[in-house]
Amino acid sequence: MDNNLMICSNVTVSDNEVILVPNREVKNVINTGTYRLVIASNVAASANLPVYIQTAIGNIPLICKYGNTIYANQLRTRYNYIVGYGNENENYENGQFVIFNKICPRSTISPTESI
Repeated sequence: MDNNLMICSNVTVSDNEVILVPNREVKNVINTGTYRLVIASNVAASANLPVYIQTAIGNIPLICKYGNTIYANQLRTRYNYIVGYGNENENYENGQFVIFNKICPRSTISPTESI
């Protein structure tokens, strides 16, 4: 059994967030540990809500490799995401999961033209 695999077929949605619930409890997350995340539920219907992953120590935010919040409408189902866990960032009490894969952009920013 792959202890670093998180398959999330259950999702809890509130007015403020989307929580991915792994099929088996995530008890031990290790600083700088790498995990595989597969979403087996329709998360995209909950657009514009930040995503968290439920673990034994609490709900941990999911951010991109640039430090930005991941929103539900940026994720795809049945896709193998590679995520790392870090717990030394003071902005997050229980640490954060960082997606290393390229994700769908939340918004498009037009580049400014040179003069």
